[in-house]
Amino acid sequence: MLNRLLVLNLALITAHQLDAVWWREWAMFGLPGGVQLFILLNLLLYLALLGALGPIFRREANGYRYSQLIAALCASVLPIHAGYALAGVSGFESAFSISLILLCFLAAALQAWATVRSKAQFSAAPQ
Repeated sequence: MLNRLLVLNLALITAHQLDAVWWREWAMFGLPGGVQLFILLNLLLYLALLGALGPIFRREANGYRYSQLIAALCASVLPIHAGYALAGVSGFESAFSISLILLCFLAAALQAWATVRSKAQFSAAPQ
């Protein structure tokens, strides 16, 4: 179940980042460099996320921390965007965009829960 939730989370965060290009998220965050820097940062982020999959899938000890870190990263999408919305920053106003943000948070919470429930698998895995 954890592996499926992890894949779902990565798919949702990918869809959100694609949606973020439409909404020009780099401008919302005040990032210099425009879309080019935004894409570069996402490339680096996804390299790290995809690199964490192996240790998680193999249930290595550090995979437990990686899974929790990915869940926290995906969960952070909701409070970040809620904060910007409350501050009056426009963007991500479509029903689909809002749904993606909410689904990222829900999937992240489920992944964090599944990771905790699977903790024994991580500590028992051979190093």
